[in-house]
Amino acid sequence: MTRWLMAASALALVSTPALADDRGTEFRFGVTAHDLADHVEDGPNYTIEALFETPDFLDFIGSPRQYIYGSFNSNGLTNFGATGFAWDFAVAENISFEFKTGLSYNDGVEDIDPNAPPGDPNRIRLATTRALMGNSILFHNSIGLDMDVSYNWAVGIYYEHISHGQILASGRNQALDNAGVRVSYRFGR
Repeated sequence: MTRWLMAASALALVSTPALADDRGTEFRFGVTAHDLADHVEDGPNYTIEALFETPDFLDFIGSPRQYIYGSFNSNGLTNFGATGFAWDFAVAENISFEFKTGLSYNDGVEDIDPNAPPGDPNRIRLATTRALMGNSILFHNSIGLDMDVSYNWAVGIYYEHISHGQILASGRNQALDNAGVRVSYRFGR
């Protein structure tokens, strides 16, 4: 799934004719379905995000906006925050495609204690109710579609994936896949 996501994003990046107009500072609020791939953790996540105007020194990589993002699980399970770069591409009038990539920090369970006996109740509980992330620092990748509904407001759908990809760590890598909806308010357009 991750390879498909990266391939589709790369294809969209090179085939889309033009960057979306400068979006300025933007705040987003959303809700996602949590842990879609493994369904070990449940409950929706509430999200908040801020995107900032593109600084001139990032022109050489396609003028991405910088973002900071928080995702909070309603059942007290894995929460995470992320930061990185977001590229917007116009795909139709009032519709844009977004690709984001960055790093995240999560408060989830990294792994089960390898010294715990197989029948240990805590080991069984963690294996059946928590995604085993493998590391607290993970990659954060996301794709989304946003539609402008007015000059400053937009609504969108998106999919995100956090994992270490056997690059930032080794061993466990159950990762998290979330998909959701968001509302955006843009300043300074």
